[in-house]
Amino acid sequence: MTHPSKAIVITGASSGIGAAVAARFLADGYGVVALNRSGASSPSGEHGEHFVPVLGDVRSIEDNQRAVAIALERFGRLDVFIGNAGVYDHKRRFETYDEAELAQAFDELFGINVKGYMLGARAAAPALKASNGSIIFTSSISGAIPGFGGALYVAAKHAITGLTRQLALELAPDVRVNAVAPGYVPTQLRGLESMAQKDAVARGPQEANMPLGRFGELNEFAEAYLFLVSAARANLASGTILTLDGGVSMRGSGVPGPIAG
Repeated sequence: MTHPSKAIVITGASSGIGAAVAARFLADGYGVVALNRSGASSPSGEHGEHFVPVLGDVRSIEDNQRAVAIALERFGRLDVFIGNAGVYDHKRRFETYDEAELAQAFDELFGINVKGYMLGARAAAPALKASNGSIIFTSSISGAIPGFGGALYVAAKHAITGLTRQLALELAPDVRVNAVAPGYVPTQLRGLESMAQKDAVARGPQEANMPLGRFGELNEFAEAYLFLVSAARANLASGTILTLDGGVSMRGSGVPGPIAG
């Protein structure tokens, strides 16, 4: 097998933005190690030898370390870590949780959406320093404004904004750290298992009500990740939250949260 010139580890690449990002990096010649809780096949058959699925949990430092080790063993290097795995709270209102439910939901959502990103970055940091690589986190417009999620989701995405900026400061000048903050993306982002939301479908705005008159395509978001890792195009970007929301944050979500979860 011919080694690709660069390699990434990405979490949550079995569907949605993660799958699109993995496919785009494969097309650009990267080797891709995808850490997922469920199986994932290569997004593109002709790049199969450069795509390595790894079953694991982003909340486990050992699973994150294993994904990094596989990238180094298989491709000889690691250039990018992309923290992308996430769950959604389906806008459940804060006061509808009882105390026990709130504790369970917090541990699950923050464990995946914040702790998972931090552990992945920690596992990847030594290899990324050696390659002068990049970290990219998948954030959200919920990392800047309320109303597009419930209290747990919005708080977690605000945490990712802080994590992005702090790691950009701490890991400079060896590693650049940035985030992509999509607006509404029509994907099957799963809900909280602890709240029996796994099969719930997220409600979003109507496409006609978007300021640009349409939702973003998954490949459009994937291009943003490739842009941010490019030394030629984004070498000065670190601590940047690249917002791609089609302008929807200018007018708010327009979708009320449920009375009960």
